Order: sequence, then C-alpha cells, then structure tokens
Amino acid sequence: MSGMEMSESSSEELRYRNIRRDPPPTSPVITAAGYSDVVGVGLIDYVAQWAGYDTEECIQKAVDDGDIEVYRFSPYGARRYDTYRLTARGRRAADRHMGDVLRRSAIAAKRDQEERKKMRRSGRDGPALS
Repeated sequence: MSGMEMSESSSEELRYRNIRRDPPPTSPVITAAGYSDVVGVGLIDYVAQWAGYDTEECIQKAVDDGDIEVYRFSPYGARRYDTYRLTARGRRAADRHMGDVLRRSAIAAKRDQEERKKMRRSGRDGPALS
C-alpha cells in the first residue's frame, strides 16, 4: 500500500520522517526526476517510500519550494498518474544531483578497477566476472 492510499488507521502504524524537520540531502522528487523534465506521482511515491518519507509531503514541499509545478492531472482521476514538470530551479537541482551521482559512481568504479589490478598483480584474481 503506498503513502497516497493509506487509510487513517494504517497511517498511524507507519511513521514517516518529516521532510521539513528531517530533510534528505536531495528531495525525493528531484531524485525521482533524474534527467527527465517531468516526473509522475507513481515514481515520486516509489522514491519517497524508499527514503522513508510521505509522498504527498514531498510533493507539497517541492511545489512550495518552487522545484516543480503541475504538468498534467490524470484524465482517469487517479492521483498516481498525475505528472509534474520541473521548474528551472528544480532542473538545476536535478542536474546537480545527477552530476554528484555520476561523480561518486566514477570514483567507486576507479577504486574498484584499482583493487582488481592489485589483486591480479598479487596473484589473486578475485571473483570471476560473467
């Protein structure tokens, strides 16, 4: 059951971190967008739930901060299919976030490559890659 579909009684059972009191380094909305200019509520829900935040609070904070704006409401009336467009401010935040992800990934890949070279030189090939 997603954060958007919880009943009042089940929302008491699941405790989410408050995005305003305990903000993540990058908004789940920005993380969900990646390199896209639009992001759907379903994807935001997935990232927010994974990070431990309530989907609606994440969306509302992103709207209040000026990171996103409504792009299209679902023609079926299902909230899960609503889409939001990143504003210029949100696009810059998403670009910074993705740049950081790629930099950290490159550092980890380089470290892994160096470790494999050391293992080969010492005669320990390590696990076989398939």
